[in-house]
Amino acid sequence: MHPVKDAATLELLRGALKEPDPVVRELAADALAVIRDGAGERRPRAVLPSVAMPEALRSTNTIMLVRALRSLDAEGARRESATLLGLLRRPELVVQEEAVRAIQRGQITTAAGELFARLNDADEGLRLAATEALAGMFDQVPRPELTSAMVRRMELDPSSQVRRVAGHTLVALHDTPSRDALLRLLRYERGVTRVSTALALGIWGDAGLAGALHPLLADSQDLVVRAAAHALGQLRNAQSKGPLLSAFEARGPVVQERAAWALGELKSTNAVPALIARLGTTDEALKVSLVFALGKTGDKRVLQPLRQVLQQIVLTNNLPKAREAALTVLTELGDKLAMPRAIDMVTKPVVPPYPGAGPTYDEDFIRIAALRYLGTVGDRKTGAAVLAGLKDPVPREVRPALAETLGKLLGQKYAPVPDEDYRRYFIESTAYRLIQPAPPPGVVLLP
Repeated sequence: MHPVKDAATLELLRGALKEPDPVVRELAADALAVIRDGAGERRPRAVLPSVAMPEALRSTNTIMLVRALRSLDAEGARRESATLLGLLRRPELVVQEEAVRAIQRGQITTAAGELFARLNDADEGLRLAATEALAGMFDQVPRPELTSAMVRRMELDPSSQVRRVAGHTLVALHDTPSRDALLRLLRYERGVTRVSTALALGIWGDAGLAGALHPLLADSQDLVVRAAAHALGQLRNAQSKGPLLSAFEARGPVVQERAAWALGELKSTNAVPALIARLGTTDEALKVSLVFALGKTGDKRVLQPLRQVLQQIVLTNNLPKAREAALTVLTELGDKLAMPRAIDMVTKPVVPPYPGAGPTYDEDFIRIAALRYLGTVGDRKTGAAVLAGLKDPVPREVRPALAETLGKLLGQKYAPVPDEDYRRYFIESTAYRLIQPAPPPGVVLLP
């Protein structure tokens, strides 16, 4: 009935909200929400009448109960704390999980014992909800018990999400027992535990902890080394430059991508030759990381290799994100020698042709990056060269950036010009229209 929006239907649906059957009430509330009835918009998020909340929390209908739990705000959760504790003993896992989430919103510390018990449940979702709830109340529950429980999760839990939250909880506690526990876990036998521990130490904020992470750069598992490199990049201890460079030179792309990022965060100029030597990689994620890392070093030796990235367009391995990264870095460094290539990327088909076809224009997002680069480092002559080089219509996604760049360089106001393909999404009439003279490709000079 909900597509019908007459007054009689609205009154019928509002009356159904008072029916004893919870399913009827639920369907009526959903219908009122769909037709955006004013009475429905004032109800809680679960589209249940507020007066029915206590009854809904005691419903035997699982769907009704879950929706009621999700609609509880912090004040409502505290008011219904006894009910929530009772719901933790329901057999439905989804009910238990939503009850835990409501306990977290209400900061109900009396439920801490029940939450600790749920940390050992077989269901990952329930363990995660309990871990997050305890993390949200880390300053209100007994610290020794919380520390012990989080360390146990780091050691044994098979879920990376649970381990991540447990590590963040130990970081939030930020006391000596938590730090000592994390340092001990760096030597734990499970590789995934070492990964989660390294990531937690990375956000601890103490650069002096970097030395404890250096041995992990020689770990047998690439994911452990990658996590350690990421953490060292966050801690920014200058003594990590040498170990990171050694790991970069000795390991494969999985490690090199994070090690390059970390070396960039440390602004390691000694790593520039090694980073440049790997720019020929066909791994796009690694190449993007290398480009940004080289830019962060601030070393002038990186400019020519970055310009070369703009020239390297191979049909079988295009790597467009690397070219976008190179344009971004060259913009930040204010390099002007790449302008001729950037103009070509905006105005000419620079991508090699497929067999039997002709060359094509680069990706739209790369042409936009090139326009932003030209708008930052170029001048009036650059703008004239771009305008003169445009021979084909510019894609509509590129036109705003083109208009902005030309306006900035030429000192005149430009605006994007829609073509028929662009306009057809907005017209409401198919009546005959006079054909206007074609404007310049992609832009028009306003009076």
